Amino acid sequence: MMDNRFYKEIFRRRSFHRFPETGGPCLTQQELSEIEAAYETFEPLYPDIKTEIRIVPQSSTSGRRGGEYCILMYSEKKEGYLQNTGYLGEQLDLWLVSRNIGSLWLGLGKTEEKKLDGLDYVIMFLIGKVDPSQFRAEMSEAKRRPAEKIWEGDTLGIAETVRYAPSAVNSQPWYVVNNGEELTVCRYVAPGMRIIPTPLVSFYNLIDMGIFLAFLEICLAEKGIEYRRELFPDAGGRTELSRTAVYRLLS
Repeated sequence: MMDNRFYKEIFRRRSFHRFPETGGPCLTQQELSEIEAAYETFEPLYPDIKTEIRIVPQSSTSGRRGGEYCILMYSEKKEGYLQNTGYLGEQLDLWLVSRNIGSLWLGLGKTEEKKLDGLDYVIMFLIGKVDPSQFRAEMSEAKRRPAEKIWEGDTLGIAETVRYAPSAVNSQPWYVVNNGEELTVCRYVAPGMRIIPTPLVSFYNLIDMGIFLAFLEICLAEKGIEYRRELFPDAGGRTELSRTAVYRLLS
């Protein structure tokens, strides 16, 4: 079960689509080692799926946005591996914020290193050391759908926060229904979503759903709301609503 240790970082995180020019602080080898060690402490969504990360210079990838390094994420290709990648990756994202390391999920980033210890490359982060003042100061700076567009029923005091989860091209592919006893989380396919090629929409939105579940569980932990979680298969597709998870509320 996720804890709330990253809750305050939700309000600071931002996506660094362009990093500051050279001349600022640089990541040290000790910090890179700490990133790798921290990743091993994160809670997976699917414990039976093997994953690894590798940190490489950004110059060895297609991520040319001024960052110093790229974190490459690798996984076994099992049912739920994309959601699992998003779930683990968002914990990493928020951990980086806590260390004043800027990051960007780089979905279309390319690397020649397609395999690591038999695992397949999934997605990368572009990272770089930044001044603390460059993180978000106001949540209103982020463009997100209003809570009433993503949540039905009692918001439990968390809908306003979880809606700030990042997603590919800001697609925000989630919808939550609270019937008073459980939260049903669905992947939502918006009509006419054509910002990225259609075959890629499901791929990235499944990762997005893992990101959203991480946000949701951190917020539930912050409110002291206990639950029992059930996950459901979702291979992608264009169905408007596809069930991802159900949280049976225990408190």
